[in-house]
Order: sequence, then structure tokens, then C-alpha cells
Amino acid sequence: MRDRYLFSADRKASEYRRLLEITPGHARLLTPSKAAGQVRWFVSIALALAYVAIWSWLFWFVVVGLSLAGVAPVAAWVLFGAFSVLWFVGGFLLFLWWDRRSLPLLADAPGHSLELVLLGARSFGTFQDVRARTPWGEEIHLVVDAREPRFWEAVRLLEGRAASSG
Repeated sequence: MRDRYLFSADRKASEYRRLLEITPGHARLLTPSKAAGQVRWFVSIALALAYVAIWSWLFWFVVVGLSLAGVAPVAAWVLFGAFSVLWFVGGFLLFLWWDRRSLPLLADAPGHSLELVLLGARSFGTFQDVRARTPWGEEIHLVVDAREPRFWEAVRLLEGRAASSG
């Protein structure tokens, strides 16, 4: 069990501009600083450019290699199609990986932090609808991008219960 959980969260499911940080005894809604957002954007662009450059070279070598090897046109198109599918799937997986890995970068120096008291949550599988109270008593709803088991593990950490308890 970890000592810190970070989840993308916001009041609307379409935005996810904030983070829900859960540590032992504390839940906070973090708004990333502008500088952290710029670093994330820069690294995202660098990853995308590197990904496109590497796959472009691989495509070029496959096409030239197939041409020089005299491979039948049908087989060449099948291999090219397989490479295309791998390109899209790999790009999607890289995006998901970086989206999760960049959360600590955004949370380490937040532009704004708001302590929350979690009141309850409803699970919808891949996201959670969380009710929380702010320090001034306002009740808010957050949509948290988290699978159910991981979210409830974080809640157990917040409450100070062992990971094995249900």
C-alpha cells in the first residue's frame, strides 16, 4: 500500500483539470501551477515528436525493406496495415502512460490547494462520483478518474484502515 494517491478529478467529467490527492488522514483538491502545466505540455510534445520520428523511420525501413526483398504487394500491404494498427495503439498507450506518470509532476507544487472532507462516493467502474465538503462547509461533487479498487484503497488509507479490511 502506498502513502499517497493521485487521481485526475474535477467538477465536470470532461475537464479533469485538478487532482485529488489522498494521503493518510488528508484529502486535498489540487490545482496545478501554470509552470507545472507548461512542463507537462513540453514533455508531452517531446514524447509525441519522438514517437512519430521513431515510427516514421520504422515505417520507412519496412517499406524499403519490403520493396528490396521483392515481397508480394498483398503481403506488403498486410504488413503495412499491421504497422499502422501498432502505430495507433502504441500512441494511445503512450498517451495513457504519460497521463498517469505526469500526475506527481502536477501535484508537487500546486497553484492552489483545498482541504476536503470526503462524505461519500458512488462507483461507476472507471470513475467515481465523490461528495466532499470544503473547509467553509460547501458540499461539492467531484468526478474522479479512478478504477473502483484503487479508489477504495486510497479511501482506506485516508481513514487509516489496513488495506485488507473491507
